[in-house]
Amino acid sequence: MLQKGIEYYRENNQSTILNRASEIFNRLTLGSFDGLTVDYDKKDQPIIMGVRNQDEKVEVSGMIDGTTDQLYLALRIASIEQYVKDNEPIPFILDDILVHFDDERSKETLKVLLELSKHTQIVFFTHHYSLIELINAVTTESTSYQLKELNTITV
Repeated sequence: MLQKGIEYYRENNQSTILNRASEIFNRLTLGSFDGLTVDYDKKDQPIIMGVRNQDEKVEVSGMIDGTTDQLYLALRIASIEQYVKDNEPIPFILDDILVHFDDERSKETLKVLLELSKHTQIVFFTHHYSLIELINAVTTESTSYQLKELNTITV
């Protein structure tokens, strides 16, 4: 029964989510990728691929770690956006997602997350203090966010 529910959701939301994820992926990669598409592997199973130069398809296995992280993050953000359109907002919890991103891609990602934060709560964990400067660089005076330092437990 759960599998049927998953299939129903996928069939009814895949194109909307994929189109939005494609836009987000383009932003997160700073235009290095045009977007995303679905293709089929040797077993005729659908797979998500990045698109470069309007027609060059790149498999996930052919992407570097940072780009792969950006792809999965774009899919997660698009899914959350779609979900909160029709449901109560749910917290979006992230843990050190920018570890493989350079500063410019990190800034763009933070901008996307700030946009998403208008619709749902975002909880972002990191141990990289340098991100504070990046957050300050992309926010305006009207942006509201809280930074909390959690205690570290040493064993």
